Amino acid sequence: MKILLIMPWDKSHRRYRNLFSKFTAYAPLTLPTLAGLMPKDEDVQIEACDEMIEDAGRYYHKEYDLVLLSFITPSSLRAYEIAAHFRGKGIYVAAGGYHPTFLPAEVEQHVDTVIIGEGEISVPLFMEEFRQGAPRKRYYFPEVKAEDRKTPDRSVLKKHKYSGVPTIIASKGCPNNCAFCAINQMSNQVPRCIGDVIAEIKGLKKKQFIFFDPNFFGNRSYALALMRELEGLKINWIGAAVISSAFDRELMEAARRSGCLGLLVGLESMNRQSLAAVGKTFVDPGRIKEAVGIMQSYGISVNGCFVLGFDEDTEEELLSLPEQAAYLNLNLVRYSVLTPTPDSGLFQQLQSEGRILTTDWSRYTQNEVVFRPKNMTPERLGEIYRYVWEESFRMKHIVKRTMGMENQRFYEKILIFLINVGFKFVGKDEYQSQEGKRWAKR
Repeated sequence: MKILLIMPWDKSHRRYRNLFSKFTAYAPLTLPTLAGLMPKDEDVQIEACDEMIEDAGRYYHKEYDLVLLSFITPSSLRAYEIAAHFRGKGIYVAAGGYHPTFLPAEVEQHVDTVIIGEGEISVPLFMEEFRQGAPRKRYYFPEVKAEDRKTPDRSVLKKHKYSGVPTIIASKGCPNNCAFCAINQMSNQVPRCIGDVIAEIKGLKKKQFIFFDPNFFGNRSYALALMRELEGLKINWIGAAVISSAFDRELMEAARRSGCLGLLVGLESMNRQSLAAVGKTFVDPGRIKEAVGIMQSYGISVNGCFVLGFDEDTEEELLSLPEQAAYLNLNLVRYSVLTPTPDSGLFQQLQSEGRILTTDWSRYTQNEVVFRPKNMTPERLGEIYRYVWEESFRMKHIVKRTMGMENQRFYEKILIFLINVGFKFVGKDEYQSQEGKRWAKR
């Protein structure tokens, strides 16, 4: 049986694939995870295509028994094109991932089977029933246990196309429920067995790792136990967390001892009302600078992420974000436009208020305005988004963010400098992909 796994990507969103591409392109875990769930029979042949690095058209001339797609919302239209091609050849097509989980009724118009939510139970069951000739139209099994989580099969990746730093996931879940976030709709909070995570790290024989966990410290006892095991491996790693984790000194000390070099934190806004409106009351804008300083005192660099377009946001507050990022002494900063997940509570609210501007999912990239903001026009929000990227990544700010790292070694400062430069080009290509180049300040 020949199986093709595809992670579709809209070509128009590849503009940031430049000379920094390999440096900033980390290997995805979607395709290896799916490959790890496939039957292990000798007659099963698996190929994988990540459209971030190659076009699925390269596989159109081949014959397969099954094509399995996994995609996010902005890539859904491209996924439907691919599905139409293979179904036109009489090949069975199944789909899973974030967008099929959000809108299964839409997706099943384009594929033969939709897999909703996590796939650890659903995918093996689908494969069993597919081989028996009786696959269902939908699969959904949310009660995934730790022992169900398998080690990804990285052999399907074209590793030379990615950064040499491996990615890994210990826990897909997050205890928070922010209104604009889709994680809880997709994944439960049951983490992997720590022994499996450690075995995977040892097997990769690398000394630097990126944890794709959305909230590394979300399960405190699990995080502490995992970090105790990481400590003995003498590795370095970066991950994601909430900024309030800084005030838990036991966590910070464990992170330092286990080799944590950096954390991505979702700050979202410096407006307390904006944070409260989306359920992020655990972030206190008045203590963010203090929290950043604490993390940095443990040798942990901080990548602060902001979201533009909340109802409480004003033009003045958004225009001040570059200055706020400098004041907070962030080592890295990223911006995105508020983008409601299709069929989420936030999407339904905006739709009921007549504020959704388009359901062209290819525009739901987090760098285009797809709804009508409350305190400014959509065009103005787009202008401000472009301005904050441009202003924050002027070379003087990049140098300041790098030189402000007091507790990092020289090579870590060089790394942060290079990542900042990479972000500069990522941001430029993102905002230049939209119409016009008018800046908010002239």
